Amino acid sequence: ERVKTRLLEGEAVPDDAVIAEVIATIQDRLKIRLDTVELPETAGSIVVDAAMKALRLRGYEGSTSESSSDGGSISNSFVSGILEEYEPELASLHRSLHKRGIQFI
Repeated sequence: ERVKTRLLEGEAVPDDAVIAEVIATIQDRLKIRLDTVELPETAGSIVVDAAMKALRLRGYEGSTSESSSDGGSISNSFVSGILEEYEPELASLHRSLHKRGIQFI
């Protein structure tokens, strides 16, 4: 529902199954990066933001810009990773999930 809430008025609404698949993919990738089985609740906004980006890139396969000239040549730039801009937040989450310190036994 959070993904649907962020869609712009008049923007095509993807099927629920598509939204669920994109969210599951983002969650899987976050779990791998954070080395955890469950994501903390605070990761929810990152999941929604990244899912929105992934949904909007569907069909363009990650193209961020395209230009063409009168001669017919086309130039594309591509997104290298949807989650890259969240690296500071992911590093902080990783530290909070895997606290180091002295443990007394």
